[in-house]
Amino acid sequence: SQWPYPDLILVDGGKGQVGAALKALEEKKQNIPVVGLAKKEEEIVIKKGNLYKILKINPSSPALLLLRQARDEAHRFAQRYHHWLRTKKLV
Repeated sequence: SQWPYPDLILVDGGKGQVGAALKALEEKKQNIPVVGLAKKEEEIVIKKGNLYKILKINPSSPALLLLRQARDEAHRFAQRYHHWLRTKKLV
């Protein structure tokens, strides 16, 4: 409750994940933009009104590289936490 809300939420996935994130935010009465990074073709997914907009960015773009790094770091963090939980359960 002491942390400020983010300016943007990046989700790993396409239309389904963006829609689910927006629905969860709507239930909490939060208006935070959500952007998805679809893995298949590294496309950016944004919902505008009732439509989804797919952006294809040059693979060597610094913006896309930043989004990839954020996604990969989230994966690394989640995997490390999962392994820690498994190890804790075995001990």
